[in-house]
Amino acid sequence: MSTVDPISAATDGLHARSHLVDLEAPVILRSGARLSAVQIACQTYGHLSQARDNAIVVLHGLTADQHAAGPVRDETGKSGWWDAAIGPGKAIDTDRFFVIVPNVIGGSGGSTGPGSDNPTTGRPYGLDFPVVTVADMAQAHLALLDHFGIGRLHGTVGGCLGGFQVMEILAAAPKRAGKAVIISATARTSAHNTALWAVLRAAIKSDPNWRGGDYYGGPAPSDGLGLLAMTGALFWMSREVLEQRFGMAPLTQEPRYTLEPDFAVEAFLNTVKANAGMGRLDANSLIYLTRAIDYFDLARDAGSLAQALHGVCDPMLLVSYASDWRYPAAEMAEIAEALPAGTTCDHVELDSPMGHGAFLYQFESLEPVLRRFLG
Repeated sequence: MSTVDPISAATDGLHARSHLVDLEAPVILRSGARLSAVQIACQTYGHLSQARDNAIVVLHGLTADQHAAGPVRDETGKSGWWDAAIGPGKAIDTDRFFVIVPNVIGGSGGSTGPGSDNPTTGRPYGLDFPVVTVADMAQAHLALLDHFGIGRLHGTVGGCLGGFQVMEILAAAPKRAGKAVIISATARTSAHNTALWAVLRAAIKSDPNWRGGDYYGGPAPSDGLGLLAMTGALFWMSREVLEQRFGMAPLTQEPRYTLEPDFAVEAFLNTVKANAGMGRLDANSLIYLTRAIDYFDLARDAGSLAQALHGVCDPMLLVSYASDWRYPAAEMAEIAEALPAGTTCDHVELDSPMGHGAFLYQFESLEPVLRRFLG
C-alpha cells in the first residue's frame, strides 16, 4: 500500500510528490532480526517514462532525509538538501529523469526507525529497534523499486552514507543499479571514523533527557544533540574553511576578556547547537545510523572487494575531494581497482577547502562532472 501527497508549496516545475510506502514483505536484517511491518518515506521528482527506464535513485547522507529538492517545508524548516543538483535543467534533470529519494530504515523522516511504533507494544521502539546495516537499507531500497515497478535504474547516486548505500546496491543487484555515482565514500569505515561516532553517541547519551532512548512523548535530548552538532561541524569544516570564514574575529570591536563567547566562530557553533535542538533530528536515529556506518565493510561478507563488485557492468563515477580526511581519495581508488576488467570507471578528485561536505556546500565543481556522466 502507498499513500501519496503532492508537496503543496510551489515546486518550480519539480513535480514533487511525497510517498509513504508499506513494503509488501518483511525485511530480514543482516543481524537475523525481522522487521515485519516496514514503511519507507520517499519523495519523487519528475515523471516516470512509459518504459520505466528514466529513474534515478538519490541516496542521502547521515543527517539528511528524503526532502532533497525544492523549497522550505514546514516539517524540516529547510529547503531540499541537494536543491543545487536536482531540478529542471540541473545536473539531475527532472525534465528528463524520474528521481526517487528514499529515507533509510532507521531514519527519522517517516521510514520505520526507532521513533516508529513497535507493533508488539504500540509504543515507539526506542532502543528495542534492531540494529540495521547499510546492506539492510539497500534491501529496503530495492523493495521500494519493486513497488514502483522499476526493474532497472538509469542511475544510482549517493554521497557519504548515501555512497555506502550505492555500493551495497551494486553488491546485491548490480544489474538494477544503472550508472553508479559514489561521492565522498569508502568501501569500509575506519577505526578513526568509528571513534568519532562513538564520541558523538556519547554526547547524546550524556543528556539526562535521553533516558536510555525512551524520551518519546517527553523532552527531547536537545543538549546532547547540540553537543553532537557542534562536534560534527568540525568533521565537515576544515581548519582552512573555519579560518577563511571566521578567523579570530571578535564579536565586538574590542575583546571583552570574558569566559562567555567572544569570537565569531564560537557564535557560529552556538547557532549550530541551537538549530540541532529544534527537533529536526532524532537522537536515536543518529545513534542507529552511525552504528550502521560502523558495521559497513563491503568486502567482509563477500571475501574481497573484487568479489563484492564482481557483477558491476555499467559505468561508474567516483568523486573524491583532496581535503577529505575522513574518506581519502586513495581509499576511493581501491574501489576502482576492484572493479571487473573492462568496466568504465572515472575517478575524479576535486579540490575544495570544504573537504567531506563539499558535494553539498560547494556543488559548483561537481556539477559539470555529474551532469556529463548522467547525460
